[in-house]
Amino acid sequence: MNKEISLGMPISGKVIGLIELNDYLFNKKLMGDGAAIIPSDNTVYSPADGEINLIYETKHALGIKTKDGIQILIHIGLDTARLLGKGFTLFVSQGDLVKRGDKILSFDFEYVSQNSPVETPVVITNSKLIKDITVNYRAQSINDEFMKININDEGEK
Repeated sequence: MNKEISLGMPISGKVIGLIELNDYLFNKKLMGDGAAIIPSDNTVYSPADGEINLIYETKHALGIKTKDGIQILIHIGLDTARLLGKGFTLFVSQGDLVKRGDKILSFDFEYVSQNSPVETPVVITNSKLIKDITVNYRAQSINDEFMKININDEGEK
């Protein structure tokens, strides 16, 4: 049995394909499948209901696991781990339950963009659960439908 999950835009901006990123791990989909956003804002919202199951020590990336087992990684910018958390503010902790549209993170847009590319990959890291992903490249604003994910309920959680 297949199930479709809709993800909202986690940050306002322009949606681009992962292949357009100048980052081997993301453009070859080694981290997972999805899309990226060139942000026009500095606040990140949860794209789905779920649990914060991963927060990088450097605050530049976090993971959300949905009740269906989908693992979403939101990675602010490329090469931003080297900023060592400077310019990032978290509004959640690991283990927190979030709803689609909840504010989860913000960043100093000027500082981050001066020190790193700001393209923000949003990928599904447990791709074995996914049948297919449809990306809405016309999405621009928070909570616009960003991705539709078809999962196989029989898959691994």
